[in-house]
Amino acid sequence: MTPRRLRPCRHPMHSGCMSNTQTTHRTHTTALRMCAYIAPLVAQCIMLAALLVRQQWLFALMIGSGCCATAATMVLTLLQSRPTSFDSGADGAHTPSHACDTINEDMVRACTGTTLERLLNMADDAAPFRTMCHMWARTACSTHPPGCAACIGTDPFGEPLTIDLERHGPHAIVAGTTGSGKSVLLQDWCVALAATHPPQALQFVLLDFKGGSAMERLCALPHVRGCVNDLDLKYATRALRALERELDRRERLAAALGVSDLMHAACPVARLVIVVDEFHMLHGQLPDYTDRLVRIASLGRSLGMHLVACTQNPLGQISASMKANMSLRICLRVRDALQSQEMIGSDAAAHLSAVAPGMAILMEDDERRVFRCAHIEDIDALIRNIARCARVHACMAPTPLFTDGLPDHVSPQSLPDTCAPGHLPLGLVDDGVAVAPFVIDTRTGPLAVVGQHGRGKSALLRWIEQAAPAYGITAVCTDDADELLDPLCMDARAGALRAQLRDPRAFTVFALSSTRRLRIPEHCTRRLILPCGERAVDLADGIPAGLLNTMDGEDMRAPGRAVYIDSGVAQLVQLMAAS
Repeated sequence: MTPRRLRPCRHPMHSGCMSNTQTTHRTHTTALRMCAYIAPLVAQCIMLAALLVRQQWLFALMIGSGCCATAATMVLTLLQSRPTSFDSGADGAHTPSHACDTINEDMVRACTGTTLERLLNMADDAAPFRTMCHMWARTACSTHPPGCAACIGTDPFGEPLTIDLERHGPHAIVAGTTGSGKSVLLQDWCVALAATHPPQALQFVLLDFKGGSAMERLCALPHVRGCVNDLDLKYATRALRALERELDRRERLAAALGVSDLMHAACPVARLVIVVDEFHMLHGQLPDYTDRLVRIASLGRSLGMHLVACTQNPLGQISASMKANMSLRICLRVRDALQSQEMIGSDAAAHLSAVAPGMAILMEDDERRVFRCAHIEDIDALIRNIARCARVHACMAPTPLFTDGLPDHVSPQSLPDTCAPGHLPLGLVDDGVAVAPFVIDTRTGPLAVVGQHGRGKSALLRWIEQAAPAYGITAVCTDDADELLDPLCMDARAGALRAQLRDPRAFTVFALSSTRRLRIPEHCTRRLILPCGERAVDLADGIPAGLLNTMDGEDMRAPGRAVYIDSGVAQLVQLMAAS
């Protein structure tokens, strides 16, 4: 479906759409605004006169500038209250050029709405997946870079409304109060995009900060690379870190290919659409991570990354730097005119009827258009057909952008069967985004394991003794080595341990309850620290404060949860235990 240029609403039924009641309402609103400006202006003038009489020139200058500003604002309000551009209606009346600034009952009745299946020409199709396969094939065979267009509703003329994030965005803000239809609009938009574009051309990351009720059903789409909600904020932070890492990866890829726009490369990457429902909740619960989305809004256009932020209150919840890069605005019903003015430069969205959910005003490049969002008759059936179409096209499932965190226990099946010579798997490592096998090179020196009793030191040593021969490694393990590292200890075992630390032919592992007697780099250059939960002690043991801040009580209690430190780099790991 070819994207249509957004245009102002001009229709015979809109002629003279400002009724006497609406005209009276505007007159009363202008009068109240004038009173709000006149009262402080009179007070400032009185203060100015008193200051001039007392010859307090500096204060008089300050008050005088405020008087000028208030007077100028009052004049601008008067000018804005008068229409500056008119169109002649059928009855000889005049209406503003942006007829969508005024919402009347005729427009609401005209936007009767329809189903998404009908907009996609699948309502009477016995096999809808065949229609999708045809659309996907046209996208694959196109010589032009695939866009990001989708039909999501109808306007008062009954014509389909198509939005192309590439042309009209690249990012969008969706605003609306509770019950206005925001979540339904987001569902329709995602499903329409998925039905029109194959997974190798477009993918999603869904961030639902409303408990997951809206986005959970979309997780079955073959285009989804990750879906999180606010019920697990630790998992949500992984998603935001993964998005920043993906942005960096695409920047490096564009530099390596020597292109200014990744979508114009010989083999363009898939577009990534990031949908955030209830953005104000993300801003409130994870304020330190919103800067990652600001970077996407600033740099995403040329990297094929699009952001759709949905919020109940756009005032103060979306920063000015983000709004500057989000020219596409969709405003459903809002509670007050200020929010409507913030979104679309008009108070029209505040007058949308509460009995017509899904009614919205689209604004792009200062042009407004009323439309009604389509609804999906059977979303599960539509998603099943999209998944079937992906199987017909033999589309590989996209690699998850992020994974779950470390498990409490590591099974031997999650470790590699073979490793490079001299390498030994000890568990799983988490880089903050994805989990991978934790494998160390046994040829680079001894390893110290530091932790309190019951944290998993002895279990790890038993695992190393059991697994090392299978990997062709000679390992020497010493438990409770605190006293043996005492320089004054004359025990024969202490001398044997010192000799082992200097022997490069064997992999020496020794366990300690604290780092009090551990000398670096004399004894070893790398160590595994099992945190005790006491921040001062863990910091003294060498765990970086940034990594310690990401660990919660569950990490502190889980046996085998440790921090691996080597050459100034710290990683969170889950260690194996002997079976």
